[in-house]
Amino acid sequence: MENIKNIEWYEINEKLVANFKFKSQSELAQFLLKVASYADEINHHPDCKIHKAFQLEITLYSHEKNKITELDYQLAQKIDDLFH
Repeated sequence: MENIKNIEWYEINEKLVANFKFKSQSELAQFLLKVASYADEINHHPDCKIHKAFQLEITLYSHEKNKITELDYQLAQKIDDLFH
């Protein structure tokens, strides 16, 4: 999978948010499936939004703690690893 740009995570409204750009929806879907499989393994699931056809916004936040936790940072790192 070839990505278009490096990813930066931002803290927005006390949540970690990143946008990922792809060359096709197929690439986006393949990446999202990898993220979902890992999220199932650790039982910590991101909120995901597809927009502008080839972009994926991922938001990380621990709902039960009402804040960003270490698990969110670990998941962000794994998502970065999967993207590169």
